[in-house]
Amino acid sequence: MAFVFISVLSFYKLVSGQWQVKGPDKFVQASVGEDAVFSCSLFPETSAKAMEVRFFKNQLHAVVRLYRDGKDLESMQMSQYQGRTELVKDFIARGNVSLRLKNITPSDIGLYGCWFSSPTYDEEATWELQASGWGSLPLISMVGYVDGGIQLLCLSSGWFPQPIVQWKGPQGEHLSSDSRANADEHSLFDVETSLTIQESTGSISCSIHLAEQSHEVESRVLIEETFFQPSPWRLACILLVLVCGGLCVVITGMAIVFFRSKELREARKHAVEVTLDPETAHPQLCVSDLKTVTRTRTPQEVPYSKKRFTRKSVVASQGFQAGKHYWEVDVGYNKWWYVGVCRDDVDRKETRATLSPNNGYWVFRLMREDWYSTFDPHVITLVPKTPPTRVGVFLDCEGGTISFFNINDQSLIC
Repeated sequence: MAFVFISVLSFYKLVSGQWQVKGPDKFVQASVGEDAVFSCSLFPETSAKAMEVRFFKNQLHAVVRLYRDGKDLESMQMSQYQGRTELVKDFIARGNVSLRLKNITPSDIGLYGCWFSSPTYDEEATWELQASGWGSLPLISMVGYVDGGIQLLCLSSGWFPQPIVQWKGPQGEHLSSDSRANADEHSLFDVETSLTIQESTGSISCSIHLAEQSHEVESRVLIEETFFQPSPWRLACILLVLVCGGLCVVITGMAIVFFRSKELREARKHAVEVTLDPETAHPQLCVSDLKTVTRTRTPQEVPYSKKRFTRKSVVASQGFQAGKHYWEVDVGYNKWWYVGVCRDDVDRKETRATLSPNNGYWVFRLMREDWYSTFDPHVITLVPKTPPTRVGVFLDCEGGTISFFNINDQSLIC
């Protein structure tokens, strides 16, 4: 038996002087803060040099960019697009014109179109711009002891749309928590979530992701049994809370004010992940996991490196020449330490020079019990309201400033 396959083709015939406009896909995905390019072309290939070409949003009269009479008329565009668009006309003689929209913001989301018009014919193509923005790496800090447990706080900034925030236990199980989000003037979301741990649980993570996207960012913290072991100091604190409840309310209110510190919230929007460079570490400093430093009594056998410090120091693998960058250092309850920033060209074999700006160092340090100081360029004694066990460092290259924050009470140190 023979089978006959019959294919029926339908043709769209364009009359003389007519053409079709082909635009981007129906949906164009973009990232907040990045650029998007919309390309439109005529089919069959037709010169558009003598045509009017208009890129618009939602309605034809809402001009994003306009080309008319052989001129690119930037003055005709809506105010929110001024200085943010570029019309690419390199192939306009072949009917191809592209629009570059710079620094995408949430307010740019919506329906767009390109319209071509000649004296005898006009046609348009439309598409929808969708955008999402990934925020900063979650930052976890310990607020203090609450109701017999440890309260953890997780912060992240710069998300769009509003993300999903979750605390997870050692096995990846979800832990119930309190979360909230606030949108800034650019419609980007800052999120914060708190969790109270009543017992040693091991590794706890704060993860954030956008709805309908599997990728997530997360940070982890290790909660050990030693955090929950009773001590005379902690017992005294509990008794103080019982006796001076009213005073405790005032102190809590002050902590909330500090937490709302505008400076710290702004700094955390520029969070970066910093890892240590073992090749720079003094032989008595042992670097593990590229993030932890422990001091040994005797020098280790280490390979020679021009980058290695002769003083007991180690620097990060990352270096910054421009922009704003924020990271946190867990100094714990060590008796002495110093954290901060140094120029890449400091003399790493010099041990007598002070760690002052004159020598290329900007540091905050603890030299002995309760004596905190910095240099400017001479020694300046500092008195943090709460002894810091975690220090935030904010480097603003353009502003020429380095700020140190006490993460324990969310305050600016200097």
